[in-house]
Amino acid sequence: MRLLFYTKLGLVLSVLSILAGAFVRATGSGDGCGATWPTCKGRIIPSLSDTSEIIEFSHRGISGILLIVTLYIFVNSRKLEKGSIARRASNYLTFFVLFEALIGAVIVIFEWVGLNSSFPRIVAVPIHLVNTFGLLASYVILFKILENKLDSIKNLWDRNFIIISILFLLTGATGSITALADVLYPSASFIEGFLDDFDRTSEVLTRLRIFHPVVSTILSIALYIESKQLQKRFDINTNFLKFLIFAAVFLGVANVLSNIVLFLSIFHLALADLLWITYIYVSLDKAKNNLSID
Repeated sequence: MRLLFYTKLGLVLSVLSILAGAFVRATGSGDGCGATWPTCKGRIIPSLSDTSEIIEFSHRGISGILLIVTLYIFVNSRKLEKGSIARRASNYLTFFVLFEALIGAVIVIFEWVGLNSSFPRIVAVPIHLVNTFGLLASYVILFKILENKLDSIKNLWDRNFIIISILFLLTGATGSITALADVLYPSASFIEGFLDDFDRTSEVLTRLRIFHPVVSTILSIALYIESKQLQKRFDINTNFLKFLIFAAVFLGVANVLSNIVLFLSIFHLALADLLWITYIYVSLDKAKNNLSID
């Protein structure tokens, strides 16, 4: 039961860490602590007079607590039967968290923050985001294994699940590119931004923004079809998943038309994370009920 509690806590902290990271990027506070890590400009406690320093250090604080919780889960999972899926899930979970910390440190140390538009940063940002999807998935899978005492999740990895998971990763990667472009090359209005997307003289990063709505639309359609199939063929309740799909589409459109208002972009990311978490959780009911879709 204690391991289940800390898995829940880790999942919540994971989402908070992702949202805090997005807030750091959107406010341009990534260089708030300079090129120092894990300290903030050599200090353990940030300066209370520097807003960007507080924002960046708060993100590091949440991530640090997440790392501690994850390591606690990893150590205590050694008490489980060797070769059990819960133990393997904790291994993957620990890898994703450690890699998250590593890439976060690299981004800060090499100063791929603020208004830095270098190629390494453009590559690092989507990798960072895709890794968070792996982190969230690992936490949800471990939680479901512990909650339902599953001894196998082989039925999870069917064709539909793999395709939709790939679409989620592509949506996340293109979304991170779009968010970075909006920070580095902001547009004065929706119309200006739309025209910039198709202007050959625009920055490459700006012209890449068009891929996010295209991929996310394909994902939304595929996810809705999958949710109906799960509910109709296997009596798995997917009503909340369907609600999240429509809510994510609505918020995505509102986000674009509002020309990326900060609170909307953070809310949009939170909803995307919840959608991914819910899809993994619902899909695991196939394993719980020993079901498979072919």
